[in-house]
Amino acid sequence: MNPTQKQLHTPGALANLTPADILRCAARYLEIHGWNQGTYYPPTDNPFPPACVSAAIGMATHGHRMPVPHEVKNGSALREYSRAIDALSDFLSIDEPSSWSAGDGDPTCPFTWNDRPTQTAEQVIATLRAAADDYDLTHATEDQLETYAESALANETLPTREGFLAWLGAR
Repeated sequence: MNPTQKQLHTPGALANLTPADILRCAARYLEIHGWNQGTYYPPTDNPFPPACVSAAIGMATHGHRMPVPHEVKNGSALREYSRAIDALSDFLSIDEPSSWSAGDGDPTCPFTWNDRPTQTAEQVIATLRAAADDYDLTHATEDQLETYAESALANETLPTREGFLAWLGAR
């Protein structure tokens, strides 16, 4: 890009978010503003309305209400949205395999999963956080794992999944 062209700006707080960070932000959004099924948002003029799981991830990546979060021109926000949706889908493929035979539709599709008649806001929020933890664990670098293991052993504890996630979150 030519230096005289207007540079894309990502606020410091939103720069370098991982899919796990975005999933946690979406969970927090749902806790604060509420959860929705059937549409991205209920009809309202509220700039921060209740949202379905996809719209909450969109709010976390775009920073504002988007009519359709995956149809946006901003390349970096769309990429971050897609990565977070993919991370959630990957987690659902592991966590929800029995749903396929139950006739609930594709259990790995966040849209279908969100709109199940038996789904609750608490389940959606908990699953977003569990998917974020899974992403952090499966995408940890060897250096992170070794550093955590050394830290755990220095504190005379055994390394655990929960310990690693707590250690990672405290950094």
